[in-house]
Amino acid sequence: MQGKIRNMTIRYDYQIFCEQPYGGISRYFYELIFKLQQKPGIHIQLDILSADNIFLEQLKGKNFWNDLQFKGKKDLNRLLSNVYDSFASRMQPFDVFHPTYYSKTSLNRTGGKPMVITIHDMIDERFHKGQPGFENIIALRAKHIEKAYKIIAVSENTRNDLIELCGVHPNKIETIYHGNSFSQNINRFSLPKIIEQKYILYTGKRYAYKNFDRFIQSIVPVMQANKDLFLVCAGGGAFKNAELNQLKQLQLDNRVIYQPIHDNEQLASLYNHAQLLVYPSLYEGFGLPIIEAFACGCPVITSSGSSTGEIAHNAAVLINPNSIEDMGEKISLLLNDISLQNEFVERGHTRAQSFHWDKTANQTLKLYQSL
Repeated sequence: MQGKIRNMTIRYDYQIFCEQPYGGISRYFYELIFKLQQKPGIHIQLDILSADNIFLEQLKGKNFWNDLQFKGKKDLNRLLSNVYDSFASRMQPFDVFHPTYYSKTSLNRTGGKPMVITIHDMIDERFHKGQPGFENIIALRAKHIEKAYKIIAVSENTRNDLIELCGVHPNKIETIYHGNSFSQNINRFSLPKIIEQKYILYTGKRYAYKNFDRFIQSIVPVMQANKDLFLVCAGGGAFKNAELNQLKQLQLDNRVIYQPIHDNEQLASLYNHAQLLVYPSLYEGFGLPIIEAFACGCPVITSSGSSTGEIAHNAAVLINPNSIEDMGEKISLLLNDISLQNEFVERGHTRAQSFHWDKTANQTLKLYQSL
């Protein structure tokens, strides 16, 4: 076994780094690669010609190409990196292949070696099956699930979904939790402030399964009762016209701030100064913002179902995500009870200590070595 450890070469591909400039999946692979490449005898292959991704810049450095912006650049980055990856994967021997996303090309680049995949969630399989536009990704993921020697599920909930929705044998799946990328146990309201107003925080996309529609309905009476309170929506893209119209109808348009996320420092500050984070998703594969908020001293309200209740455990106020009334009542309760906020900040700090990228990397390496 020691000989295998000394000589192990793990290959990752370009895909997710070319797809998103900043996101949970590229963060996961960045943390995994960063931790593994520090281990003696572990060699990492990651052949990307260029991609505009914050985490890739941290791994490989920034160059002049990153500062150039033009129409079609993302497609060009993807095309060039695909060609480069194709050439490099044939020229360099490796022991395990771990694609960062799902494509026809990654299925053909295993080089006869074991392939490991990570399933972050089964949102498409659960919510989008049979819908035009989702059939391709569902079919590609199914082929990867079938071909993989081992599958990493990021939560027990995701593991159960793989068994239920895809018929995967339990022995093929290993549950390995994400880690936490933020300094732990940050004192509340201690970081430099980037938003002066008092606010509730919502992070990420606002898709239907994210339950944003019910959430903003639930905070209408809360905002009416707290005239100095704002809602900050961090990341997830600027508001679309339909969303702006809805906010106007609810008379929230002047009380909502959209805040892009450019780096971890910004995001940590947003968590640190929020009155609370509301993470009301109907479904998540893991729920990374929950432990990020815990680490940054932010009280959390999240859904009792899917993986969010699993990850939060007893350190967050849990809601019925289908009930606007329950959501609103618990937001109001936590918002107006400082001692309860402090209690959940302490619980969150304790819970955040259960999630380490070192632990994630060690468990993943053990899985690679088992192959």
